[in-house]
Amino acid sequence: MECCNAYESKSMAEVTGETLRPGGFRLTEKAVQLCGLSPRDAVLDLGCGRGATVNYLYNTHRIRTIGIDPSEKLIEDARKRYGFADFLTGRGEDLPFESERFTCVFSECTLSLMENLNRVLKETFRVLKGGGRLVVTDVYARNAQEVSGLRPFAMNSCMRGLHDLTKLEEMLKKNGFAVSYREDCSDLLKELMVQTIFTFGSMATFWNLTSGNCVDGCRYQEALKKCKPGYFMMIAEKEGTNCG
Repeated sequence: MECCNAYESKSMAEVTGETLRPGGFRLTEKAVQLCGLSPRDAVLDLGCGRGATVNYLYNTHRIRTIGIDPSEKLIEDARKRYGFADFLTGRGEDLPFESERFTCVFSECTLSLMENLNRVLKETFRVLKGGGRLVVTDVYARNAQEVSGLRPFAMNSCMRGLHDLTKLEEMLKKNGFAVSYREDCSDLLKELMVQTIFTFGSMATFWNLTSGNCVDGCRYQEALKKCKPGYFMMIAEKEGTNCG
């Protein structure tokens, strides 16, 4: 089943802005501070979308970041917007970089989109230097047993891949990471939902527009409610060195 890409939708950008995620750059900045990132660091933005984080890190902290995303449409847009940066079309399951290249990898609302999360974590571990950090901000389900009810919907959205946080931490540990920081940021998701309803009238209408009406927005929203979505920030370290 081929899924429509919600992140290529104008309706998505209308409520999320250029970051295409809850909270804008607030958690990005917090991660920079927690991890003590500086222009000396080599950073990768995994699932960079239109390049918003790449631009923010350079303009705010002079941190040069490489962006990678599977969407040719989004990467083309990023290149037009931010010609100073390197943007590549590629998947997290097969990163086109040598081992131990980066000191930090950002994955902002993108791990939930990956087809093979275990493979993505292995690849992320490989390209990180010793002591490197993986910064994750993403959606999770308080009722994780209900996530399977989202699988039949043909839409490529982070909400379709809500995390089970216990299983995610287990998978990170299995792949050589140690979680050093975790914070519930569900207030940012609630804030975005309120803004979405104000803009479009209802979440169901928003999902219809975002999917190009290839998804029944009412049924999709009902399935989401059963999952009780939340939002989190997590920092995981390669080889257990401390962050910040």
